[in-house]
Amino acid sequence: MLKSVVVKQLKTIEEMEEARQLERDIWASECVPIHQITAFIHNGGLVLGAYLKKELIGFNYSHAAFVEGECYLYSHLLGIKREFRELGVGELLKLRQKEMAAELGYTKCKWTFDPLEGRNGYLNFTKLRAYAKTYLPNCYGQLHDPFNKALPSDRVMVEWNLNDEDFFRWDTKIDELKEEAGEVALWSLSIVGLPILDKDGTFNSEISLLKDAYLLPIPASFQKIKIESPSLAEDWRYKTRTMCQSLFAQGYAVVHLMPTNEHVSHYLFVKSSLFAL
Repeated sequence: MLKSVVVKQLKTIEEMEEARQLERDIWASECVPIHQITAFIHNGGLVLGAYLKKELIGFNYSHAAFVEGECYLYSHLLGIKREFRELGVGELLKLRQKEMAAELGYTKCKWTFDPLEGRNGYLNFTKLRAYAKTYLPNCYGQLHDPFNKALPSDRVMVEWNLNDEDFFRWDTKIDELKEEAGEVALWSLSIVGLPILDKDGTFNSEISLLKDAYLLPIPASFQKIKIESPSLAEDWRYKTRTMCQSLFAQGYAVVHLMPTNEHVSHYLFVKSSLFAL
């Protein structure tokens, strides 16, 4: 199926309206206004659509950004139609975005995502080889769409170097560090079989971290936990917030996500200096 998917730049009002309808179908909330999408396109941004035959099955909005002297492409939103998720369509959109952004002269792309959403983390870090070293607690305030309601909208800022193609060096370092990484905190299972983080509260954010790499568990399905145990979902949110902020403050960056078993995956945090990040 994936070989039949075509990713192209959206330019017409009709194409953008189609993307807005898909956005509405996915998030069941307000869409990015058409005039704002048009402004993206005319001012250094990219709006991409993924088509299977003539059906739009995914989209990506991005716009120019300039912060503290750095110019980059900010990827605001990526959405995939439900029945086509986990098939590689998101990766196709991001790789095409990378190609076109480089053609426009960008050397870096950034975006945010919820670090407890492992599917997104796997794409961002393991597949695309991006990294993160900034945590944004309650980034967007209270959101009401089906994916984000009822919890603070915590995010990490993903950074993607568009000109770095030395994948062998990157992957070799990660494989080495995975073997020697320490555990930030342990996880266990509840009576009903849901993963719990640091049940005994042993993590201390004041302790200096000395290893080159650490592993941090996250739920394999955070959405399932949010439905079955809202209080446990809240516990994961606040504990991982504290742990991520502590790791970032001590000079670590997330570079990889490893699916571990049916209950959890593990982020790999490494000293930023080891990757010159």
